[in-house]
Amino acid sequence: MGYEIVVLDGDSLTINDLVGITRCGKSVKMSEEGVRKIKKARKIIEEKLDKNETIYGVSTGFGKLANTIISPSERETLQKNLIKSHSIGFGPYLPDEIVLGAMVIELNSFCKGGSGIRIELAEMIEILINKRVIPLVPSIGSLGASGDLSPLAYIARIFIGEGKARFENEVINGSEILSKLNLTPIELSAKEGISLINGTHVLTSFAAHTVFDSLSILENSVIAVCLTLEAFEGNFNAFSSFIMNLRPHKGQMRFAKAVLNVLQGSNLQNKQQKRVQDPYSIRCSPQVHGAILDVVEHCKKLVEIEINSTTDNPLIDIETSEVASNGNFHGEPIGLAMDYLGIALTDLGNISERRVNLLLDSSISGLPSFLIKKSGLNSGLMMLQYADAAISAENKVLASPASIDNISVSANQEDHVSMGFTASKKAYEIAKNIVQMIAIEFYTTYQALGFKETSNASEAIQDVYNFINKTLPPMKEDKFFDEDVRWIVDKIEEHAFTNIVKEKIGRILGDSE
Repeated sequence: MGYEIVVLDGDSLTINDLVGITRCGKSVKMSEEGVRKIKKARKIIEEKLDKNETIYGVSTGFGKLANTIISPSERETLQKNLIKSHSIGFGPYLPDEIVLGAMVIELNSFCKGGSGIRIELAEMIEILINKRVIPLVPSIGSLGASGDLSPLAYIARIFIGEGKARFENEVINGSEILSKLNLTPIELSAKEGISLINGTHVLTSFAAHTVFDSLSILENSVIAVCLTLEAFEGNFNAFSSFIMNLRPHKGQMRFAKAVLNVLQGSNLQNKQQKRVQDPYSIRCSPQVHGAILDVVEHCKKLVEIEINSTTDNPLIDIETSEVASNGNFHGEPIGLAMDYLGIALTDLGNISERRVNLLLDSSISGLPSFLIKKSGLNSGLMMLQYADAAISAENKVLASPASIDNISVSANQEDHVSMGFTASKKAYEIAKNIVQMIAIEFYTTYQALGFKETSNASEAIQDVYNFINKTLPPMKEDKFFDEDVRWIVDKIEEHAFTNIVKEKIGRILGDSE
């Protein structure tokens, strides 16, 4: 566990903070103000229960059973039953980082003081996050309707000493984990069960990680385009600032400027152009990649609002003591955004695959067929483009929007659902696939540059080429090269290439504003 601490106050959590916790071992701590708000909200709930006021999900049943009154003696049973009945899901377990991220987002939401849980429950969640206790959560079961009911119920099981979780590289029962940590299972009190499972925390965790990865993918895509330009001897003029200023979309301008910065010092700037104009996948890359960058930035803003929101039901106004049923748990804002992002990322893969195809086609590139000497005897990188096309086909299926669907549930009480969980999960999968497609472009351009004089390239591109060349010698004849491409994937995920380029030029895509 890392020594750095992210303070949760309900208002200032960023996507970078969240990923720092889930991937880099940072710890969390509730702010003093967050603790105060949690305690104040709880006091309001207890005062209303003492007055026997009717509150949805506290003194009533849930969903279609909202008009069923629950007696005071059965309210704690109601909350535990809620966790039991909603713990139903199927499919592979969710990635650890998604579950941990959901726990962080949930705890942050409690710090806004709208939920009414006891501070003891919040403190337990804080400990479990910092001890890296990862509940096993099935990947199918949420509609993004009343939030992520099913996956959040699986998380909540651990708090009451039930279910299973990963802890210290073992999968063990919740009760055993709590015992190891000297914690006593929580006896859920009124309002706590519904606060734990109403919320968009899991789908938003998917969304936050996808946005983070998308920004990294776009930085790597700048490098990939530059590698392609060097290998293809592309036309530099298509990236000129005067062209971008005549159509001043922010993403387009940022992307073109980034390409020019990375290619600073390249002989492409001085030599006579090989073609009057290049194919669209190169010439229009600022317009395509830039539009995708704008989508990612839009989604980032929405997700950072959501990770600092309270999305359970009912909610408490700690200033007026009002308690109101609401629809903040509806996943539509993130569901729509993630469908949008999934479509955008899919097209990023599409244009990358086209550039790979250009380099393999000797009639267009002027390079050896499939980037191998003695083609015919050797197939070279022919099959690499097949794999690229196959990933593209997978993405196109995944990019079909989930948020346009609706299946009414809870006997028509919950008659419009977001399918936001599915949308976010698909976008996350697409992002993982795009990393592989960008890796394919890196590997293809690396092989293509082996037929060029790399000293003519910009210093940043030379450094990237030399970094790869230290580990992967260029192909001279057919060989098993699947592990080579996987090495490139690993280095992209480790930010190795972007770090190399940043050492030369600083930030790759500059500021978003």
